[in-house]
Amino acid sequence: MAENPYAAPHAHGAPSAASLAKAPDIILHMIMAGWIVAGANAAINLITAILIFATGHPSVGFGIVVSVDVVVMGALAYGVSRKSRVAALLLLGYYLLGRVLILITGNASNLTFAVLALLAYLAAAKGTFDYHRWLQQERHSPSSLRPRLRDDPPLRTPAAAATAPQPATAPASDPAPAATPPA
Repeated sequence: MAENPYAAPHAHGAPSAASLAKAPDIILHMIMAGWIVAGANAAINLITAILIFATGHPSVGFGIVVSVDVVVMGALAYGVSRKSRVAALLLLGYYLLGRVLILITGNASNLTFAVLALLAYLAAAKGTFDYHRWLQQERHSPSSLRPRLRDDPPLRTPAAAATAPQPATAPASDPAPAATPPA
């Protein structure tokens, strides 16, 4: 079938996400640490909720609260994995609020995991902000790792094409030697 004549033309100006260079590994690792710890925290809470409901524990209300916590932590972990600054800050705030409530009730058990999770969530928040700062810089002044729009041959002006370095070509082999006139 023929191409739609009413379709909008394809724009070459805006870089696609695939054409951008890869973000620095340290930024991606900070983000990854945050969403992995949040996912692990949600998984632990899910196991806790299942055990509360399966054993018929008298505190079923606590099981419902833990189930809501699983959904919220899972959604925020997904948001952080998508490099969302809002999700990273909400994850950090939600975790801090939960820890403060636990400390107020007087249950300060498993302090090591709490500190490690807090550090991972701080790193994820910093990583998402660093990622978006890097992304803005990459769009404004791209690195040399990806092609530039001015390097696209159809978009070159004749003056730019004349000053641009020409690719080296192989010398043409002449099968017949040129005849030299007698002197």
